[in-house]
Amino acid sequence: MFGPYLQVLRRPGAAQFSAAGALARMQMSMAGVSAVLLVSAVRDSYALAGIVSATYAVSGALVGPQISRFIDARGQRSIVPRQLAVHLPAMAALIALAVFTPLNWPIVAMAFVAGASQPNVGPLVRARWSAMLSGTPQLRTAFAWESLIDEAVFIVGPVLATFLALQLFPSSAIIVATLFLAIGLFFLVRQVGTEPAPSGNLRGVGGRSAILLPGLGGIVAISVLLGGVFGTLEVATLATTKALGQPGTAGGLLALYAFGSLLSGLVFGGLNLKASLLRQYITALAALSVVSLPVVFMGSVWQLAIGMFVAGLACAPALIAGMSLVERIVPAARLTESMGWVSSGLAVGIAIAMPMAGFIADHYAPHLSYLVLSGCAIGAFVIGLAVLRALRRAQPATGPGAPADPAGVDEPLLEGSAG
Repeated sequence: MFGPYLQVLRRPGAAQFSAAGALARMQMSMAGVSAVLLVSAVRDSYALAGIVSATYAVSGALVGPQISRFIDARGQRSIVPRQLAVHLPAMAALIALAVFTPLNWPIVAMAFVAGASQPNVGPLVRARWSAMLSGTPQLRTAFAWESLIDEAVFIVGPVLATFLALQLFPSSAIIVATLFLAIGLFFLVRQVGTEPAPSGNLRGVGGRSAILLPGLGGIVAISVLLGGVFGTLEVATLATTKALGQPGTAGGLLALYAFGSLLSGLVFGGLNLKASLLRQYITALAALSVVSLPVVFMGSVWQLAIGMFVAGLACAPALIAGMSLVERIVPAARLTESMGWVSSGLAVGIAIAMPMAGFIADHYAPHLSYLVLSGCAIGAFVIGLAVLRALRRAQPATGPGAPADPAGVDEPLLEGSAG
């Protein structure tokens, strides 16, 4: 099972840039909960804490892909240090404003600046894998490895952030998370041998967004709904276990979901499947929609444990196949931006779904908040079917190293935005 992963990690420089990316991504998993813990502690307001966390996430989702266009054109070494030059002072200012002043709106303003300037580490690392393995079956294994790292950091990060903020001082979690990002990116950008060659195409920076590339808009829309699945999960599980009189089991249930996803990603990435990448993607979305529905009707913690584990099994293959498909259908010169849009879609979905699930949990039966999860999973599959033909057409039309950039051609907007 581990053989395919060892093969890709033995490539020159691969283990080093993957490890640096993993360290930097710890911040991604800690930032939201760290901000909530800090602001709620110093202002005694979960409402303000939620606004700060949401502002940070949404600004990154909106601005991040635009910065990624410059990374594709100029290179990671040129742009990422400039992002950090804005992000690190913004984070320091956010902490100082929260701890040393009674002002609220400047905290929100700094959250916007910090989120907008946060480097999106996942696409940076996956772009390096693509430059190294494009056109080979090993690329899917490499993307699967990165998805496993995503799962791992999202298991460890929130727990570590909570421990630091509660055992040391409220701002310690966000300080440590920012240090993880800075140190990880320092080592990542120093590895020039594996950095993708910049396109040098500044016209693409001022041209149409990569989200209008044929097929990409559909994948981003699916990613928004997949983010909705993740965003619902924590709120719905906390509310349901509390209603069942066993709130202490919520962490274990969430860990089971993450473990199921981690396990399936490990197996899926190591398989050499004969089915086309597009078929793998649609099949994974179909499986996720099917296994997510029963969770709504499970009335005990033990039933939820089984349902969450099974639902988690269907999660990682959809993410892995989706990222692999993006690499297949977009030009290499727009890859970082394109993957940034997919990551932003996940962030937007999380930001939208969490308050929706919370509203249902507050005003109706808590377990009905899982309907948001199920609805998002089914919606992702429906969109997958709707854009199937567009994705099929996009595969032979574009790809890494394609000479033309379809985003610079007047494509029909409907096809570009829907699939």
